[in-house]
Amino acid sequence: PFDQQRRVTKLFQRALGVAPRNPDLHAVLGVLHNLSRDYAAAIASFEAALELQPTDYSLWNKLGATRANSLSCEAAVPCYIRALELKPHYVRALSNLGISYGNLNSHEAAAQCYLKALSLNANADHVWGYLTMIFSSMGRPDLVSKAARRDHAALCAEFDL
Repeated sequence: PFDQQRRVTKLFQRALGVAPRNPDLHAVLGVLHNLSRDYAAAIASFEAALELQPTDYSLWNKLGATRANSLSCEAAVPCYIRALELKPHYVRALSNLGISYGNLNSHEAAAQCYLKALSLNANADHVWGYLTMIFSSMGRPDLVSKAARRDHAALCAEFDL
């Protein structure tokens, strides 16, 4: 599978040589580099795509995720914030932002992101799981219990949302 991925990556790199201003080619290369864990190349590819399409919320989210994957959650946060400026109800970016805040030990900010995401999709089981982990990290069994009951309204009241 890795040989095949390398061949596909080389094909896209050749295509980029023919069409260097094609943001989709840069984005695909970003994903391919991300899959092979070449985060520096992935970041460069997503940044190149964003130079061509600076208002693409999905690209901002991908850049943020790649920065987070490269263990730079601090650098990921502004990318997710930009994605949310462009698409305020983007559940994936809210969830990713929450994960980065959690990794930065900004538990309240993480909880707020998860609660906002759940206000948009209350059935997102994985987000409820993230929220429960954050409350556990905060040492708040009372909030863990509310999350287990999926008491969104009570949790939002705890965080003035």
